[in-house]
Formats: sequence, structure tokens, C-alpha cells
Amino acid sequence: MISRRVLLGAAGALTLPVSLTANAAPVAGKDYLVVRPAVPVAAKPVIIHDFFAYTCPHCLAFAPMMDEYIKSLPKDGSVKVIPVPVAWNAQYEIFPRTYFALEALGKFDALHMPFWEWVIKEEHDWKDVEGMNADVTKWFTKNGISESDFTGAVKSFSVVAKSRTAFSTWQSYGVDSTPSVGVAGRWLTAPHLTGTRRATIETIKFLVDLAKKA
Repeated sequence: MISRRVLLGAAGALTLPVSLTANAAPVAGKDYLVVRPAVPVAAKPVIIHDFFAYTCPHCLAFAPMMDEYIKSLPKDGSVKVIPVPVAWNAQYEIFPRTYFALEALGKFDALHMPFWEWVIKEEHDWKDVEGMNADVTKWFTKNGISESDFTGAVKSFSVVAKSRTAFSTWQSYGVDSTPSVGVAGRWLTAPHLTGTRRATIETIKFLVDLAKKA
């Protein structure tokens, strides 16, 4: 599939340093991509889409920096961060649904990070979808959620609908790797573009300011 993102200034980007410096503003086509057509979002508040995958170790490493940034946001509601769980194919659909199921069950704060760390840091023998789904369900039963409650939440109308919305959102942005961060439906940045996780946070700040001035 051809990405809907538009890469600007790609040729010039080859001569630029890998990460942002204190005196250099983020550069389109290097530190962030321009999304065309833009993803429809409200003008206010500025919407940040935080694209991640439970199966992505780089996302897990980036999460503390995003959490730190979110805590630093103004309390006036002018910026809103929306996490968007990504599944690259149907085999991994259990993971976005798990994210929204945890919210629905009121267990997100308690189990989101432990589950993520289990997925990334433990060894798994997932030979097929059925085995993987059963293993995920078993983990939750060991952590205080009954099998019926978990499977019921994962298959519920609201969770399925939210998973479909997440899929539509990352598709519209043209996301092809995680972690990635969309800003205002117009720009996309990521550590693999900026060169470092910290530079990605600085680029997000830059793009949020740009959106506020628009």
C-alpha cells in the first residue's frame, strides 16, 4: 500500500544531522512528515495521536517519555493525547482490543503496563492465533480478571468499535511503524525520523505550537 504521507525535502534531509540540536527547528521531511490529505480532527483542542503496539519493544521504551510529556501539558485542555493501539494484521487484533477491554473493565491503570511488559519481556510460543489468544486470556485470569469477563469485554460492541476506529486512524495517517505520533491530523513524527526519543518529544512540542498558531 502506498503511504498517504507526503515526504517533503527528502533530498536535503540526507545532509542534516541525525538528531535535533538546541538551535535547530524540526525539519519537514526529516524530523516529521506532512500528512496529505490531512486526517479530519477538531481544530481545538490540538489532538495528538500516540500510535503504539503492545508487541513493539521500542514503544515500551518510548512510553515513559510520552507519559512525562503528557504530565507536562497545560491543564487548560488545549492539548489532548489519544493513544492508538496498532495491530499490523488480523493475527494481532487481540492486542488493540485488550487495550480497550482494560478500559471497559476498569483495570487499565492496574494492568496495562504489567501486560505490556509481559508481552515484550517474556518468551512466548505463539504458533497460531488461537494459541496466542488463549495465552493472553490465561494471563488475565492469573491477574484477577475471569475468562468470561475478559472475553466478553474483548468481543463487546464498544471495544470492537473502538478497535476499528483505531485501525482507521493509523491507516489514515499512513503509519507504517511504531512508535509514531500524529499531531493535529497534519503531521507525523517518530524516533526513527528524529533520530532519538528525546528529539521526538521536542518535535511534538514544536508541532503542537505550530498547530496552535494555525
